[in-house]
Amino acid sequence: MLMAQKMLLDLDLLAISRQRKHLSIATLSIVVVLITWMIWLFNTSNVSSFQLIGSNMLIGMLGIWVVVAGILLQVAMGVGVVTIVITAFAAFFLPWLVGFALVSQATTILKLAGAKTGFFGLSSTEREKITPGHCRGCGYCRDGLELLQECPECQRVPQVI
Repeated sequence: MLMAQKMLLDLDLLAISRQRKHLSIATLSIVVVLITWMIWLFNTSNVSSFQLIGSNMLIGMLGIWVVVAGILLQVAMGVGVVTIVITAFAAFFLPWLVGFALVSQATTILKLAGAKTGFFGLSSTEREKITPGHCRGCGYCRDGLELLQECPECQRVPQVI
C-alpha cells in the first residue's frame, strides 16, 4: 500500500490528466466514426471504391491517433516499454477497446490522487488539487505554508508518507 502511494506521488498527474483527455477524445472520435461508417455501409446499396478507401483512411488515421495518444498516456503513467509496445500493437486492431481501457486506468490513478474526473478531463478546481504545491483537498496554493500546516481554506493537514 505504501509503495503504491509513493509511486502515485511520483507521477506527473497533470500530464496524465492532459493525455487522458486527448485519448478520450480520440477514442470517442473513432467510435462515432465506426458507428457512422457501419450505418452508412448498411444503408447504401452502391458504394464506390473511392468512398471505401476514404472512409478506411479516416478510420486508420483515427486509429493512429488512438495509438499515439495511448503511448503518451502510458509514458505519463510510468508504464514499462514492453507493456507500451504490446498495448500499441493491440490498439491497431481494437483501438476503441484499448483506448477505453487506458482511459479507465488513468481515471483510477487520478481518483486515487483525490481528483474527480469527467469524461473529457478535470475542471480547473480539480486540476489545482493535483498540482504540486497545492492542497489536495481544495486546490489552495500552499506557497509560504509550513510542510505540515493545515490548509487555511479547508483545514486539511497534508499527509507525509
